[in-house]
Amino acid sequence: MSRVARPSSARFFSANPIVDEDLYNRQRSTIELGPRVPSIAGDAFIAPNATVIGDVDIYDGVSILYGAVVRGDLNNIKIGAFSNIQDKAVVHAARSSPTGLSASTTIGAFVTVGAGSLLRSCVIQDNVMIGKKCIVMEGAVVESNSKLEDGTVVPPGRMILTGQLWSGNPATYVRELTEEEVEDITVVAEQAVELCKEHASEFLPYSSAYIDAEKLRTWQKS
Repeated sequence: MSRVARPSSARFFSANPIVDEDLYNRQRSTIELGPRVPSIAGDAFIAPNATVIGDVDIYDGVSILYGAVVRGDLNNIKIGAFSNIQDKAVVHAARSSPTGLSASTTIGAFVTVGAGSLLRSCVIQDNVMIGKKCIVMEGAVVESNSKLEDGTVVPPGRMILTGQLWSGNPATYVRELTEEEVEDITVVAEQAVELCKEHASEFLPYSSAYIDAEKLRTWQKS
């Protein structure tokens, strides 16, 4: 029977590596920065490799999915009920805005922020669909019941009016959304809530690092 390869890192040879919590728990889903402390609803889902930093208010039913980063290290970020931040999206808030408007970031209820998108010091009102790999810049406002197609770049200070579809770089008006399309925005957000309940049920409220620790114990005894 082949032997388990000896770990190459010198850290494994400390006096008692099994109880070295830093060794096994490097990923932190929430990070406090002095007085800037995340406030997260009890039923929100923060994926194990997502990161929420600083002054962030996360309301009921919100989902922050895999690899996403919500950075409230410089200013406040609010994410309204039943909204979802998809995989590898980044939500940030600058210290100040060149537009002279508030530099905080506000995301309303029933908003979907597509995978790989970047939102910075902007306002997204209720029931909005932000497509994949979109950029919404400082001072921009996306009004309710609106949609950005994949890859849309909204320049600083631009306003997307209620019920409109925008696309392109820079973002340009395409057309008005139909009633069915507006209703579908809510449906997509509701589906994300239900899906993330299934994901949440698969994760313990603590790290799974104990599994690796047990393997190391077995190796040390062999």
